[in-house]
Amino acid sequence: MTEHLFPRAYARAARWLSAAVCLSALAAGAGAQTPPTGSPVLLTEGTGQTTRAVAYEAVTFRSEPFPVVSPVNWNADKSNTRDQQTRLMLFAMNLPLFAGEGAGALTADAQDATGRVYPLKVEALSKPPYDIFDVPGKQHVPQSQDWLWAVTLRLDEQMTDTLGDVLVRISLHGLSSNRVRVAIGQTGGGIAADPSTEFVSPAPPTPPAPTPTPTPKAYGPGEATAADVTRLLEQATWGPKDSEVARVQQLGLRAFIDEQLSAPVLNTAKGSDYPDLPVVVNDSNLTCPIDTVNDPNNNKRNLCLRDNYSMYPLQAQFFKNALARPDQLRQRVAFALHQIFVVSGRDISVPWWMNGYLQTLDRNALGSYRTLLGEMTLNPAMGDYLNMNQSVATNFNENYAREVLQLFSTGVNRLNHDGTPVLDAQGLPVPVYAQSDVDEFTKVFTGWNFATAFQAGATNYRDPMVPRGGTTHDRTAKNLFGTALAGCPGTSGATNSACAQSELTQALDVIFNHPNVGPFISRQLIQHLVTSNPSPAYVARVADAFDNDCAGLYPESPCSNARGNLRAVVRNILLDPEARGDVKTDPSYGKLREPVQYINNFLRAFNATSDGVIAQGTSGTVGDAPSVMGQPLFLPATVFSYYEPDYQVTGTRLLGPPFQILTTSTTLRRANFVNQLLYFGLQPSTNVPTGTQVSMSPVIALADNPTGMVDYLNTLLLHGTMSAAMRQTVVDAVNAIPSSSSDYQRRRAQTAIYLVATSAQYEVQR
Repeated sequence: MTEHLFPRAYARAARWLSAAVCLSALAAGAGAQTPPTGSPVLLTEGTGQTTRAVAYEAVTFRSEPFPVVSPVNWNADKSNTRDQQTRLMLFAMNLPLFAGEGAGALTADAQDATGRVYPLKVEALSKPPYDIFDVPGKQHVPQSQDWLWAVTLRLDEQMTDTLGDVLVRISLHGLSSNRVRVAIGQTGGGIAADPSTEFVSPAPPTPPAPTPTPTPKAYGPGEATAADVTRLLEQATWGPKDSEVARVQQLGLRAFIDEQLSAPVLNTAKGSDYPDLPVVVNDSNLTCPIDTVNDPNNNKRNLCLRDNYSMYPLQAQFFKNALARPDQLRQRVAFALHQIFVVSGRDISVPWWMNGYLQTLDRNALGSYRTLLGEMTLNPAMGDYLNMNQSVATNFNENYAREVLQLFSTGVNRLNHDGTPVLDAQGLPVPVYAQSDVDEFTKVFTGWNFATAFQAGATNYRDPMVPRGGTTHDRTAKNLFGTALAGCPGTSGATNSACAQSELTQALDVIFNHPNVGPFISRQLIQHLVTSNPSPAYVARVADAFDNDCAGLYPESPCSNARGNLRAVVRNILLDPEARGDVKTDPSYGKLREPVQYINNFLRAFNATSDGVIAQGTSGTVGDAPSVMGQPLFLPATVFSYYEPDYQVTGTRLLGPPFQILTTSTTLRRANFVNQLLYFGLQPSTNVPTGTQVSMSPVIALADNPTGMVDYLNTLLLHGTMSAAMRQTVVDAVNAIPSSSSDYQRRRAQTAIYLVATSAQYEVQR
């Protein structure tokens, strides 16, 4: 393609649109594909025969090829030439943007000939004016078309001028556009044709009606499809059951979520599905004595240690809850919060010590984030894990002060409301706090310890921590993000204790009201429930609900302008347009099913019967499934949880936190887990007292109809998104088992389930 330079890009666009009218017949005869309903469309040059984009450099209006670095300095500090990446302008139609949505609703990427994918930042979205003849041959009048959008993209720093053709796409609400060709650095060469996503899309011969601004769906009875219901159940529960899909579809998604928000818990007094555990003394030898006469092999002692001094009872209860308890949404959110407010059984090793922490997560998972922050700060397990119980005025320990900021509330760097980083004049992230801020908060969190023991020999992990009194709380003045605390007058124990409580309350209020908290927590909850790479617009909408429960697309009813109402946050996460829909075609959409989700999804899909113990058992066995898959339940290795929320998938710059624990070994163990359950079940043992079995009856019933069998699994496990190639592969594998063979019905069912449940298409929740 020959490079052209025009004084106005929009004049070029006008000529291109005029040509499109004349050449529309060519396009109609070219067999051009059409995008899925609701997907954006990037426009191609108006010959009707090419997938080359209508694209211009956003400042000079040059056409391709585009250099990666332009002469333009985009940095606010003009003495710093750090950002001179070229900005491209492409043109799009069919963008069903919600009110208030702009560039932050879109994501974009480019793929080169090696298969490498480059993220492209969407910097602007506008209605492009262009010139038309108001009076033929006389006057130019700038006009704009309501159906047409100009999308400005920033080229990535890792691109080079030797790429040649790359394929560019944009995505909106999890739906990808067609991919169009753009020449980077040089014309020709580059990536080969991709008929599945690359197709001719010239401008329409006559201006189409503008894409209407959608309104949030009410999601009343029957409004969602079965596929979307299945997707919701993957996000809001521990996995869809065949019998549940029709009920939820009839009930309506909104009503189902409201039902879940009010679902009863097992332990009403504690607002939790974790029952109170018996108190045991700290010394395990007193509870589980060595008895060489009556218990020479230590069998009784080992069982006693398992039940009283390991995470086993809590792990067993976790799976019982996941498989059988009705409050599925509370469990999903509580487990997400466990990975934000981390406490590990590696340090808090006695189950009754840990139990109060889990009850706190359950109780507040759908309540007030400020209440959760306060209860968690004084929770004895947290106080012990992050050493707040040891911090006194004469010997500071900053662990809790640092982690309550870094992990539980604001994060390290300042954020815009949509979760994107605030950058300084040099384009670098702006930190939320300095060491001096940590020091000031550390002073606030001094002088706290466990409440008085209520049983001899047993530290009180039941009741919130209390002030130590005396002069253990730091009495000096403090400055908390600009909020001044005068310090503590007097030296009496009662005065010091009262001041410790007052300053703690003020400090938590300061933290809770920091503008970072909404986007920081909202993004992580989205990552745990829906997708690892939410768009900025999605994060902003959920952060709106965090900041004010009367805001967001789905406000509380009645609402009270409350900040940190997790009911509103969770409802907005699940009903957001980026979460909902039958299918998502954006390849960066979705999340890897972390081990406990993968296990629970599989067990619930096939109506497993068990005592719920698919947890910590003998190392290396299938009964230790979460651990061998890389996620030892309630035993995260660090305060950063089982994996880090900003972990990028190897070889990409896409976030994929659970991929951090996906290795060759853990991938094989996932497959082994499915194989074991399908062919043998988990046999009863010391750590799996009654075993675990799955029911394949509905699949076995379709043994004489292999295509029907695979279609059933496609609907149940993949909400109808199985690729044609995978479907044929599984059908062929089922047909390869002759009906004349012994027990062929069961063998066919086992084969089909195994292939689908261990596939990459199932591993990633989309």
